Amino acid sequence: MMKKQLLEISPLASLKNNLYMKKIIKFLFIAIGFLVVNNVSAQSKSNTEEIMVNGFKVLYKPTNNQIVSARFFIKGGTANYAKEQEGIESVALDIATNGGSANYPKEKFYSQLDKMGSSIEGTSGLDAGNILMICIQKNFNATWAIFQDVINAPLMPEEEFQKSKEAAISSIKQSISNPDAYLTEMAMTDAFANLNYDKKPNGSEESINKLTLDLVKKHYEKIISKKQCFLVVIGKIDRNDLIEKVKKLTEKMPEGNFVSPKTKLLSIAQSTIKVEDRKLATNYIRGIMNAPAYGTSETYAMQLAFGILADRLFDEIRTKRSLSYAPSANYSTNVNPYSNIYVSTTDPKQAVSVMIDELKKLKKEGFSEKEIKDQRSGYLTSYYMGLETNSAQTLGLGMAEVKGNWKNYNSFIENINKVNPKEVNAVFNKYIQGIRWSYLGDLSKVNSEIFLQKL
Repeated sequence: MMKKQLLEISPLASLKNNLYMKKIIKFLFIAIGFLVVNNVSAQSKSNTEEIMVNGFKVLYKPTNNQIVSARFFIKGGTANYAKEQEGIESVALDIATNGGSANYPKEKFYSQLDKMGSSIEGTSGLDAGNILMICIQKNFNATWAIFQDVINAPLMPEEEFQKSKEAAISSIKQSISNPDAYLTEMAMTDAFANLNYDKKPNGSEESINKLTLDLVKKHYEKIISKKQCFLVVIGKIDRNDLIEKVKKLTEKMPEGNFVSPKTKLLSIAQSTIKVEDRKLATNYIRGIMNAPAYGTSETYAMQLAFGILADRLFDEIRTKRSLSYAPSANYSTNVNPYSNIYVSTTDPKQAVSVMIDELKKLKKEGFSEKEIKDQRSGYLTSYYMGLETNSAQTLGLGMAEVKGNWKNYNSFIENINKVNPKEVNAVFNKYIQGIRWSYLGDLSKVNSEIFLQKL
């Protein structure tokens, strides 16, 4: 969400100016969106093609621009390892894409990429990992050769492994000292206890310290298979040439026996609160709630509902009462979906009361047609702006495929336009039943009665 500068003026003038600026910003986003639509709408109507190459799935989308983006996805994410090995996939993909490969030892690997202005990097998250390649069209063949070698024959040297472990532990320590990052982990661990999202993709200090290079190599070998992996390629490249390249990429790749993890919906019927005392200038609060599965008709209604809720919380908490700089609400369309609300404030009692009042009001009174129309315009703008880079599109298509079907990404506009107010109100009432609150800050300011009241 765009951050808006706080105006140091009188309360009445501040209210008027904030409301005025918010309208201007929304208008500008919509105007920009219409300009972007004219440039990308024809392209986005979907010239994406699914190609099976010797049992390996490829999503291919030709474009006219000179940038090529290829993402090699590895499905599973946190489902691929046990709690005690959390972080192993992040380390594996880090050293695979930084330590060189059989035909491109580290020094040659970096010099070749730097010379071409190309990049290759690997990351892993809750639902999937990926190895991303970006290059300009004229360097596609040369960059692909490195990309293929990295996937099939990463060197994974001991020194790179130790470097990755040290960097991971340093990042973990920093996240512990960062209230927002720590609060997010608190909330996920509480809401998804004993489930896959209880595992941290970047690991814990304890789990990273226990990793050995042998364990990491074995994990990498286990996750690289035709059934578990797929490729998304967008750029100005020849279809037949791509097919031949994928044949070579996968000729020795095992079939594997991967089965995608099933969606697990949260079932939070009543509110709870998990607290942790920390001496901070402000208090950090996040509440996790139920949400519908991605790709269903309820998905799009829930997205509109939470976009409107986010706007309402901003108006009520930030603009009218100055209780927080950036309250938020969002619906996470993961394999295991969830919705959440967030605020950092020096007055938890009042801020949380306002949040719950807004939830109750929406459940009782519903969403207006105007709110839904305005929110729909905002979502369409965001979608079209996301089509401006090939890299963003490979990520969007790939994650939609991980969550069930890549076609959901291309049909987003159509599905958002189908949503009516009755559906938005129904989905909000169905899933918003209770809140799993996580609180980090001054415990003397916690009023359990407010947090635990019935919605």
